[in-house]
Amino acid sequence: MAVAVRPGATTLSRQPTRAKRYADPFDERSAERSIGLLRATVWRYFHPTVIGGGNIPDGRALIVGCHSGVMPYDAACLFVGVHEATGRYPRFIADRMFGRVDPIGRFLARQGAIVGTPDVVESLLEENQPVVLFPGGAPDMTRPYLTQRYRVLPHRGYAPGNGGYIKIALRTGSPIVPLAVVGAEEAHIMLGNIPQVARLVSMPFFPVVLFPMPLPTKIFIRFGKTIHLPGTPRDADDQHTVDRLNEIVRKRVQRLIDATLRHRRGIIFSRYERGGVAGSGDRGGTRR
Repeated sequence: MAVAVRPGATTLSRQPTRAKRYADPFDERSAERSIGLLRATVWRYFHPTVIGGGNIPDGRALIVGCHSGVMPYDAACLFVGVHEATGRYPRFIADRMFGRVDPIGRFLARQGAIVGTPDVVESLLEENQPVVLFPGGAPDMTRPYLTQRYRVLPHRGYAPGNGGYIKIALRTGSPIVPLAVVGAEEAHIMLGNIPQVARLVSMPFFPVVLFPMPLPTKIFIRFGKTIHLPGTPRDADDQHTVDRLNEIVRKRVQRLIDATLRHRRGIIFSRYERGGVAGSGDRGGTRR
């Protein structure tokens, strides 16, 4: 279901800037070194294919998807993939679990990942940054493979009554780019979660997996056609409107994942057959 922007939709000039409120710790040299390391390790191991990179706008954008797999291989590959497609360093909204250990939080912040409030995210968008977020958060990584693989569940940020990313998009006039990551869920095969152990080690989940070492599955990263939300900043305060738009985006992400799965042939030595879902708009071709 396509969503078109209506005349008179919000522009950045109508919003007071928040950019100076946030002391951005991002370090481009550090990010460049990390991308080099990821290309030589995770990227080489999972040999991702990037599809539809031309759908990422030149200016600000919210790239919205669903975590794929038990470990954040998807985020690592996305870091490289967005840079490959645009030449820019994407900014990630990290789950709070990654901010619990200060050295890790500081390291991720230098690479462009942040754990912050909506004002911080809005600041980055007002600086025309591409921002990646997974509304389902870390719980998406706990989905059992046999029953919920590649399902975009209506929980956390995708749940009715939430949708904070929709409010941010409306307030800043930011387009949303739906994201599908396929392949990482087969790397370990999530069988279940042991919450009692997770609480002991202060982690959000403790996975039981079929393969302790990741299989070298091929990962596909697909960016769908940009969604321009109809609305104004004032609509961000109308939860009914937010819920409606949130469900539209969630379904678009699900459709993109489903279409990518249909065109994937194989898991490890896999390929992507051309074609797609109506409205996906795979601009920018395929990159390996």
